[in-house]
This record gives sequence, structure tokens and C-alpha cells, in this order.
Amino acid sequence: MSPSYRLVLKSGVDAGKIFPLERSQITIGREHNTDITISDPEISRRHAHIFQQGENYIIEDLGSTNGTSVNGQRLVGPYILRPTELITLGENTHLIFEAVLMDPDATVAAIKSGVQAPYPRARKPQAESNPPPYQPANISQTSYGYAGQVPEPPVPARMTGKRKITPWVIVLIILVILFVCSCIGFIIFDALNLYCEVPGIMNLLIPGACPP
Repeated sequence: MSPSYRLVLKSGVDAGKIFPLERSQITIGREHNTDITISDPEISRRHAHIFQQGENYIIEDLGSTNGTSVNGQRLVGPYILRPTELITLGENTHLIFEAVLMDPDATVAAIKSGVQAPYPRARKPQAESNPPPYQPANISQTSYGYAGQVPEPPVPARMTGKRKITPWVIVLIILVILFVCSCIGFIIFDALNLYCEVPGIMNLLIPGACPP
């Protein structure tokens, strides 16, 4: 059985009065033509509006002077009510929003009735069995072929000093330098045509190549 909902007045001379929410549109205010009339000078003539949307009841303020609050928070727009929440109209008028499972044999007063109806008997919820205490599963550690601690990966050996240059490398470097210098000298010698500038040397190499 789906629960029914009601408002229970918790303040003022009519504290304890029950207002069953039996309509889809309910207006709360100080005027006598409202659905729920509460005589409090701090309440506006048309103070708040409660309407049903699906299985929910939604409350919104109708631009009242002193405002409407739920659980101490002033409404700035429509708000979905939840059971046991406290509705405050103005400063001193408090109502509790309740959900109850109605007994079909119980009688409730209409919203406009001035007679306070007895509280319908709410069915006690079935006692929930306490779940067994959580016990962590005994998960055995998977063996990966190591006994004890897993060995750390080998650390690469650090270079402790500079590489030594062998004598053969030094000789090779000197030969390369001499070869490059010889090539450069030959290119310059040939470009400037200096063969006969020193005739003795050329005639020594090639007899009669240069005139004396």
C-alpha cells in the first residue's frame, strides 16, 4: 500500500492539528477560502502552494511577505518535500510533512474540518535482519617463484671515469691531420702555379721542367 501524506501543525493554539493532503493542488494561507487556513498575522492571505507531481508533493512560496522555509532554508523556487521535513511559514508557524500507511478502518477529518482527527496508526516496519559482520576474504598471496622478498632489478654500473685514448688512436688522428694539411697545401700550390718558383726542387724531381 502506497503511503498517504499529511501536514501536522507544530505551533500555535492549534498545535497537533492534522491536515491530510487529499488533493493534488493545496493552497495555504490566512484567507478563509484557502485549502489550509492558519490564523497567524505573519502569514500572507495566500502564502504557499503544495501540488502533487507523480508520487511527490512539491511546495512553493506564492510571493509571501515573510517567506516560506524548509528545514531552515528559505525557498527560492519549487521544492520536493520529503517525509519528516519541517515547513516554516513566516517566523512562528511550523508544520511537519509526514508519510503514513493509512488504516482503512480509521477516519480522518477533511482539510476544512475544524475537528482534530486522531493520528492514524502507522504500520511498524518489518524488523530487518542484521547482516552478518563483514569478514575479509582470506586471499593467499600468489607465488611468483621467489622466496621472501622480490629481488630488485640490477642497477646499471655507473661510469667511474673517462675512457682512455689508446696510442693508435692518437697516431691515426695525427696522420689524418697531416693528410688534410698536405691536400690543402697541394691545392694552394697548384692553384697559384708555384711549380717553377723554386726551380731547383722541380728540376730535382723532373729534370728540365723549369728553366734555370
